[in-house]
Amino acid sequence: MATTIIFNACIITMNDDMEVIKNGSIRVEDNQIKEIREGKIEFSNAEYFDAEGMIVMPGFINTHTHVPMTMLRGYADDLPLHTWLNEHIFPAEARMVTPENVAVAARFAFIEMIKSGTTCFNDMYFFEDIIASEAKKAGIRAVVGESLIDFPTPSFHTVDEGVARCESLVQQWYGDSLIHPTICAHSPYTCSKETLQKAKVLSEKYNIPLHIHVAETRKEVEDLTAQTGMAPAEYLYSIGLLDRNVIAAHSVWLNPKEIELYARTRTSVAHCPKSNLKLASGIADTDTYMKAGINVSIGTDGTASNNTLDMVEEMRFAALLPKGSLYNPEAVNARTALRMATINGAKALGIHHLTGSLEVGKRADLIVIHADASNMLPIYDVYSAIVYASNSKNIRSSMVNGKWIMRNRELMNINKTETMESMKHIVNSQIDNRK
Repeated sequence: MATTIIFNACIITMNDDMEVIKNGSIRVEDNQIKEIREGKIEFSNAEYFDAEGMIVMPGFINTHTHVPMTMLRGYADDLPLHTWLNEHIFPAEARMVTPENVAVAARFAFIEMIKSGTTCFNDMYFFEDIIASEAKKAGIRAVVGESLIDFPTPSFHTVDEGVARCESLVQQWYGDSLIHPTICAHSPYTCSKETLQKAKVLSEKYNIPLHIHVAETRKEVEDLTAQTGMAPAEYLYSIGLLDRNVIAAHSVWLNPKEIELYARTRTSVAHCPKSNLKLASGIADTDTYMKAGINVSIGTDGTASNNTLDMVEEMRFAALLPKGSLYNPEAVNARTALRMATINGAKALGIHHLTGSLEVGKRADLIVIHADASNMLPIYDVYSAIVYASNSKNIRSSMVNGKWIMRNRELMNINKTETMESMKHIVNSQIDNRK
């Protein structure tokens, strides 16, 4: 049984009591946290990791992204969402999204995510079986679902084929220690009522999350209201879609009734502040959502609309935007923002019994942050330092499921040089095709 002792650490647990241990140790055996306490834990035949001058905390959980879109970073910027999506991204995906390219683009995304402290991500895309396999090799925790949509995609031609791919993915990975399958329906404006309900049936059959874009833009709300007589979340509720297993990405334009519906059904929000800003979709009123009892987490969205996968930066935007939009410096404080980026994400994905906080019995998913750094000091409050002062380069090491996936900024399971060269080849081919 492999044992690792992390000692001399300032430990931010993110447990229910928000406990901070200023000089403590964590004992990890195989993939579990077995002991957390003040002082140094002595244990025979253990690997010791000295975390002096470091903060140890749960890794970030990115609850909404499309990782292979790293191949489309910067492809079509400064456009409205529906123009960007329909006239540029969907056609580019039809050309570029192949099993081989998805594998490279996923590995490329994992490099950025791991180096910026993400230990778990929730993905919606095509060829998710390949993304799952690449995540397993990289050692990063993944929640993955094939994106159901009502028109042909690179990975399926009919909705029934898409449903079959969804269920096959679930059956392949159900019960895995690192990969957690989910069901994805792209949105209420790209999926018919029948497609949405097929997705819901699968989600309920396996008791796994349903991941969907909801109320991302004002145009979406106006169009769906014209078609159905209801706002997007009201419509989804009317067809039985909202419940505790639903992760509603974006949810920028919720009316008061929809906020109440989310809270009552325990639907979670995956808030994507930077993508919403870049596409001029709006600013979600997350402070009001959380005060109403909604669980709000954080996602980056894909790099075609962000253009990064950096959860440190995303968390800072999630804390700052409500202050500016509400003219309230107390809206979404640092502790709340850090909860959004960690334990709230685990709750949204239904894996808070496994990850999202550092507690005995949970999986050892953690990051080591260099706190004794010029951009961090002085530290009067650790939550403030992480949310408002840190950057991704402060994250020195990362462990998932009890195994180091990055040590002292060196990736353990991905060949960075080879992956970057492969990505350049994909991009150069695309540039040639656009000429």
